[in-house]
Amino acid sequence: MAPYKMLHPLLFLSALIALSELAALFSDDARVKYPFDTPTATLRPTRYEIPLGGNVTLSCFVDGSDNWTILWYRAATYGSKDEPMTEYEGKKAINVSQGGIYHCRGRSDSGSITHQSNAAIIEDTLPITAILTLKPNWTKIYMGETFTVRCDIQGGEGTYWSYDWRPKRFTTYYTTNERTFYNVGWDDNGDYQCRGKTDLSFTQWSNVIPVTVSFKLHPVLTLSPSWLSPGASVTLNCEVEYPSEGWSFSWYKAVPYYKITEEPYTYELLPDGSKTAQSLYIITGQTSTAAYVCRAERGSNYYYTYYSDPKFVWSADASSAASLTVGPVVQNFGSDFVKLTCKGNSSSWRVRKFPENGRPYCSNFWLSGESVCTIDTTYSDDGVYWCESMLKEFSNAVNITLQDFYSGPLMVVPVDPVNEGTFVSLSCNLRRKKIFPNVAFYHNDKLVQNDSREELNFLAVSKSDEGFYKCQYSGKESPSRYMTVKSTVPPEIFSQNESSENSPLHPGSAAVYESANKNGRHWKWSVRRAVAAKQKRILL
Repeated sequence: MAPYKMLHPLLFLSALIALSELAALFSDDARVKYPFDTPTATLRPTRYEIPLGGNVTLSCFVDGSDNWTILWYRAATYGSKDEPMTEYEGKKAINVSQGGIYHCRGRSDSGSITHQSNAAIIEDTLPITAILTLKPNWTKIYMGETFTVRCDIQGGEGTYWSYDWRPKRFTTYYTTNERTFYNVGWDDNGDYQCRGKTDLSFTQWSNVIPVTVSFKLHPVLTLSPSWLSPGASVTLNCEVEYPSEGWSFSWYKAVPYYKITEEPYTYELLPDGSKTAQSLYIITGQTSTAAYVCRAERGSNYYYTYYSDPKFVWSADASSAASLTVGPVVQNFGSDFVKLTCKGNSSSWRVRKFPENGRPYCSNFWLSGESVCTIDTTYSDDGVYWCESMLKEFSNAVNITLQDFYSGPLMVVPVDPVNEGTFVSLSCNLRRKKIFPNVAFYHNDKLVQNDSREELNFLAVSKSDEGFYKCQYSGKESPSRYMTVKSTVPPEIFSQNESSENSPLHPGSAAVYESANKNGRHWKWSVRRAVAAKQKRILL
């Protein structure tokens, strides 16, 4: 076998050139093609959406030289054949208003052709407007609900459409004209629109439907009357926003729940109280204190709102099963307390109040036996009080105004006699949270001060200030208290041997002026003798 010999590189290149020229002579279009580094045309823009009635300018260029004749091609749809656009031959930029997939090439004077350019995908807008509807057509959407948007294209019947949606995060082409959003939340807020798409054409964008997702609805229950009277019925009314938008209502009785730290009540469905179309529910024959709640729902995939807050109807009639008694008033550490006592069939009780005002008193735990709850009148926490038992019983209710149990303020005076000329402060112990502006002080039944101060001060008390004092607050008067003022005898000022130089009026003596109180009614002078060193020696 003859040994293999490598062909010289120059001979190999010459052979390739000869073959290419030979192929050009026998090709169908007789065009010369470059065997190496064939230029490529570039087309801009690569993608554009033409608005209704608009156009776009396409530009084609070949790198390295301007001596190229530009050839244009258009495919009407995806997958269709490129058709030459001979009317634009030789133009480096053209204006088009039709959708399509555009390409370009460059041809040299010698007839060589560049590679085909990149595609320019041009989409146009049809004179058709999509119509967006919301189902169900509710004014407000609540968290957890379901809604559907539907896109209809009038005049586009018989055309295969896909659909484009806004907000942008939902911009994906769907072949169905409906989109349903389940268990909606904050991410579903936005302005919704749609349009149809067929191949390289769009309809115009639809109308805008704003969707705002709100917190879950909290229905409000009202009832009438609040206090039961013999033979009267009780009307419950469950109020929601936009009541005409397909709501149905369910009605419950609230009963005491033994796990107070979790929920104070559980709910039991009332007779025929499930999914009523009316927002009213009437109860007849109710004779004792009771609590009720309501709940609302709507839509084919029912969305259940929160329960309403419990609302109460109260009865003043006590029964052997459950009763509340009030009183007496007891005092402890200078404050007044009212005793509430629960009695009845149950062994465990709690006391509730309306309005609660953040002070549930004895409602945070169950009290055993004949339970007693004491209420501090300091806070003036007026309201309706009643007892609840673990046997799901309610006692009679009592409307308590704690002012009626307020025994009044206390006048505080020094127990021991006070020295004349000294500072003395008397005070009024209100024994409750101050809710009224003025406190009045009386001396021997004569008003001496009436303003916001709770103290009566004497800068230098005098003998005339001695007597009975009392204070008045919130229509209640304290018991009178007596203040004793002790006189002070001034020291001997003169001796028989002292000259007039040492008299109290002499500059060598010091006179001290003291004021009794700010009203300027009482004054007192005291004189202190200043003794010179010489006189001290005489006395010694």
